[in-house]
Amino acid sequence: MHGGNSSIQYQRFQQVVADDIVLDAKQGDPRAHGQLYKTYSRAIFTLALGICGSTECAEDVLHNTFIQLINKLPTYEGRAPLGMWLRQIAVNESLMYLRKHKKHNAVMSSDEDGFFEQMQDTGSDGVYPSSSHDFSQRLTAQSDMTLLLNKLPADMRLILWLKEVEGYTHNEIANLVNKTPSYSKSVVARALQFLRERIPSSEFGSTIGEH
Repeated sequence: MHGGNSSIQYQRFQQVVADDIVLDAKQGDPRAHGQLYKTYSRAIFTLALGICGSTECAEDVLHNTFIQLINKLPTYEGRAPLGMWLRQIAVNESLMYLRKHKKHNAVMSSDEDGFFEQMQDTGSDGVYPSSSHDFSQRLTAQSDMTLLLNKLPADMRLILWLKEVEGYTHNEIANLVNKTPSYSKSVVARALQFLRERIPSSEFGSTIGEH
């Protein structure tokens, strides 16, 4: 489990697939593969779109994730729910896409650093928008929020999406992007502040302290 986040996207990956469908898919049954695609394709596409910010990436990740599913499913041992196992493949494919297209680097670029330097300090109280269900629901439901997300540098959008929508912990994100947990916390806080300054506070519901 990843923290206490119960976001919409996270729940979609928790859909239960019948054991016989999984068994048939492991044995190469195309109909079972089709059932898994029907169950998880929307969640995978949305995940990739949130991380990359482009439909081209989302389509590529969706395609490659299901190729990986077909290839790796015979080795799936059920230690984690199938959806969570598949989600990790989709995240890895998204990261690979970003690296391949040079939109994601191990070190934050000077442009990205400058983007957040332009933002004012949040003050001593460290209050930011909620990182729970309300934020995730509005994040995925409103087109204006999506447009704002696309204004974030690629690294920032990636980390914000993994934390606030997919429910990854800061430690898990740090391992994925070769950074420290403190870096992940800082990025999430500053990205949320960027969104908070551009969306009425009532849109976020309750607020919480530092992540």
